[in-house]
Amino acid sequence: MSDQGNGGSLNQYQIISGSFHYFRCLPELWMDRLTKMKACGLNTIQTYIPWNVHQPNGFNTELVATNDLIQFIQQAKQVGLNVILRPGPYACAEWELGGFPYWILEQQPIALRSSDPLFISAVIAYWSRLLPLLESYLFTNGGPIIMVQVENEYGSYGEDKSYLETLLMLLQKYLGQGDGNGSGVLFHSTDGASTQMLFGSKLEGVYQTVDFGPMPIQQIQENFKIQQTFASKPTPLMNSEYYTGWITHWGDASAARTNASFVAQGLDDILSLNASVNMYMFFGGSNAGFMNGANSNSPSDDYEITIQSYDYDSPLTESGDTTEKYFAIKSVIDKYTKINNNSFSNTLPQIPPNSTKIAYGTVTISQATSLFDNLASLVDQKQQQLQTGGPIPMEQLQQSTGFVLYETTMNIAQSNQLTITKLHDRATFFINDEAIEDTVTTGQAVFLQRPFNSSIEINYPSNVTDEGNFNLRILLENQGRVNFGPYLNDRKGLLSGGVMSGQQYMGPWNNYPLPLTNKTLSTIINWQQIKDYTQSNTPTFYQATLSINSTDNIGDTYLSFSGLGKGQLFVNGYNVGRYWNVGPQRTIYISAVLLHQGDNEIILFETLLTQPIIEIQFLSQPYFDQ
Repeated sequence: MSDQGNGGSLNQYQIISGSFHYFRCLPELWMDRLTKMKACGLNTIQTYIPWNVHQPNGFNTELVATNDLIQFIQQAKQVGLNVILRPGPYACAEWELGGFPYWILEQQPIALRSSDPLFISAVIAYWSRLLPLLESYLFTNGGPIIMVQVENEYGSYGEDKSYLETLLMLLQKYLGQGDGNGSGVLFHSTDGASTQMLFGSKLEGVYQTVDFGPMPIQQIQENFKIQQTFASKPTPLMNSEYYTGWITHWGDASAARTNASFVAQGLDDILSLNASVNMYMFFGGSNAGFMNGANSNSPSDDYEITIQSYDYDSPLTESGDTTEKYFAIKSVIDKYTKINNNSFSNTLPQIPPNSTKIAYGTVTISQATSLFDNLASLVDQKQQQLQTGGPIPMEQLQQSTGFVLYETTMNIAQSNQLTITKLHDRATFFINDEAIEDTVTTGQAVFLQRPFNSSIEINYPSNVTDEGNFNLRILLENQGRVNFGPYLNDRKGLLSGGVMSGQQYMGPWNNYPLPLTNKTLSTIINWQQIKDYTQSNTPTFYQATLSINSTDNIGDTYLSFSGLGKGQLFVNGYNVGRYWNVGPQRTIYISAVLLHQGDNEIILFETLLTQPIIEIQFLSQPYFDQ
């Protein structure tokens, strides 16, 4: 570090960075996004490294997808961008469980983000594999990595200094002492600009930065003043998360939006103070598969699910297009880089063109099949069906995401009242494979959505005419583990005591893990022609074929939610993500990378509708409630 002006710069280097999460973008598209970031005038990118992406299979297991991480770092260097890494172990990022792997919740009780020996042993087993892979890419070793974050916004969570010291010790062991002056890499922390938060994360040898969004310059100066009060000597000013947009949850009245000129003015004010900055997000991307996170500020009555799109109202859209905000930011950066280095803007690459968008129009559903007709093939063979006295959480089934089907028998004569003490997150009920109807909203399938009232009164479906034992099935969906706050220990499934009919606990139970991976989806064999399909009041897979007649006719497209309920989209075996008609997201982005000339397989797993889906529609632009 060196002191310069009001706050200083890192070795005479003012960081102008943007967040880009490699795990939210198909690798084939990284270079396009990185080049657009460089062309905007950025000199650095920032990314998290989610633990659950790279060690999904259990404690002390080998890492996966590390080649993707290394390739991303190498491409950043190729474009001329330095890299700030946030290796966790906690990320937040509106990502499933804040980046923690599901299996860490198997050990109960465990104190996440603490010096709990159970937790620390898992971190050591992970980092001892991950961090050595990064050493050769440090700036001092000729690589692009200039900074590495210790934990993430820890001041918003706790003040366990022993935990932070252990993390720093591990980072120093594998990446050097981290003083920023030629020894390893600069270690830093990020927190909100408050005395309490900065105190919580303060650690000797760690450069403290702050985060905040657009605001008047007087407030910006005050935030940086708070940052300086925790430094032993004047240190560079830095906002590590300057918010260009914000999170959107399912059910919000509209998608989050932040005015482009407001964002640009805030950036101008930050740079005018000679401060460094990272814009969060510069490119948001998508929450593909089941990997979105959720927020909860209460254990019982508050649960907000992040939407499938992580567009974030970023300068680059979910499809990588430049925006008004992009060019407003570029104009600000140009002004300051010309002041500091007249030749810099002349070395920037040309801005790559935006991608081609195609409205493929209406496509007819050709086949359908019930979930219940395919259970044997869909259950992951590694996990298999498990019979237990009571329903068990997803984590005990060695399952990260997706669905679990719970099955038992019930005696109708006992009661028409079912009581569930606790469920995470959404359950739909079926008797003899027909949806149970709600007594209040007749004709609608019964479901419990977290948060919920634990006792429900049911009407029996038409196929139940006599007293006796009948098959009860409960389809449970993990809608995203909580990623922020005090309620991170967010296990999924039917929890806390099982299910009661009247005054009696029901059982035994069959537990069917349904992760719905590409491998298991390919085993569906009981397809029926849509004209012959009559079981649409059960969870249903629908299949359609999107035919593309030439490579010239391949482009990005958007599936409309019109006519759909709630479910999952798969394109040529790739789990694109969730759809839900509650909004505000009304379309789902499909990259051209996922399509090819000829027939493209489209599969929907629909869990809500009681009428068959006949057709779907592909549009040339996204739609959100405004």
